[in-house]
Amino acid sequence: MTRRRRAEEPESMGIVRKLVFGTAGLCILLALPSRVAIWVDADGRTLLTDRTEPPVPGALELSPEQLAIEWRGKLRGAPVEPAAAAPRDPIARQLLAARDDLQRGERSRGLAELKRLHQQYPGRPDVAWLLARVEMQRGRFESARDALDDALSVAAEMPEKWRDQALALRAQISDEIALAGASEDGQPQRIEKAEHFRVIYDHHFAGRSYGDRVLKLLERSRGSASASLGRVLPRPLDVRIYTRTQYLDAYQHRFGFATVGFYDGSIHVVSGRQPEAELQALLAHEYTHALFQDALGAHRPFFMNEGLAEREEESARGRPALARGEWRRLLEALRAREWIGLETLVAGFGGLQGQSALLAYLESRATVEFIESKRPGALARWLVRCSKGEEWEAALRAETGWDTPALEAALQLHVRSRFAVLPEDEAANQLSSGAQ
Repeated sequence: MTRRRRAEEPESMGIVRKLVFGTAGLCILLALPSRVAIWVDADGRTLLTDRTEPPVPGALELSPEQLAIEWRGKLRGAPVEPAAAAPRDPIARQLLAARDDLQRGERSRGLAELKRLHQQYPGRPDVAWLLARVEMQRGRFESARDALDDALSVAAEMPEKWRDQALALRAQISDEIALAGASEDGQPQRIEKAEHFRVIYDHHFAGRSYGDRVLKLLERSRGSASASLGRVLPRPLDVRIYTRTQYLDAYQHRFGFATVGFYDGSIHVVSGRQPEAELQALLAHEYTHALFQDALGAHRPFFMNEGLAEREEESARGRPALARGEWRRLLEALRAREWIGLETLVAGFGGLQGQSALLAYLESRATVEFIESKRPGALARWLVRCSKGEEWEAALRAETGWDTPALEAALQLHVRSRFAVLPEDEAANQLSSGAQ
């Protein structure tokens, strides 16, 4: 059975060729022969079919994974490559715009648009699913559950893949609600100790087995840092684990942007009931901050601090190098004169929001990756020098030959060199040569 819906009544977002963001632990389900699937053809029209093959040549199947959002706001993998023909579905275009706002860090605008779309079209699975993901990451579990319930109860013909994913996400949300609902009952916190760490967590995460799993993840982060940076902490470290609700209640006003962890002498991170790859990445990030603080006695320079932590986190995620799309974003920042000077990022990222905050993190990560590619082992040796009391920029100059301005100039040149020379670059080079 293949049925074409009218172009003005589509059921999904427009054409997307590649996945952009991680799926945050959600599985890609196998296609069942009796399923109902959503397809979009080259003209942006939506089709429903129970077949496994495209209903018309060139049609693309859409899935929940294509709307996944990584709440920390960092781009994952290749950029979106839309088809030549824009989707005719006005709801799809608005949904894509809201998702793009979220990807750029414009959370307030993106969330407001999602809520508006859901109010007008409560039965659309794509709108409800993305809204639920965002609300869940904000700690608004009841709102997330309500959005999914609206779609599950209203949609008469929700495709099986969307229904299965919606039900799985709803179960995850219900688990979080149960986990967060009884944190004020006077029960003591659990503490699990090992040679290098002390894990402190609420008893609602369950018993000792949870703490043992977290300790294993911490030891893995410690071993990775030792291999890449040549350092480990010389003393045991406290690690405090929170439910998302507990974390937001305690620390949502501490930072100017959404966070899921920080280091202030102890590691503080958000976790689900089952510690998974996401927690491993967060622990790697914050453990690197602890190493940095131990070596330099301060958080500055922030661009090196965050750059090292981002590198360790992404390595834990299986992404040890920046993607081409991320280097391209840096090139675009240079051409649009949006680049943030590294000198500006020494003291911190305070005051930066949205795209500027994301760019600051990306520049920091690129700086660290660039140094290691050109001066292998320099970062570990730099930390050793700093730990012995040497001033950080003098130590950087000794190990790399660059101070901050020279490092930034070399990095910018490297960014440009990764892409083909375009006419505007040639003109700029000629002007620069003439000026000299």
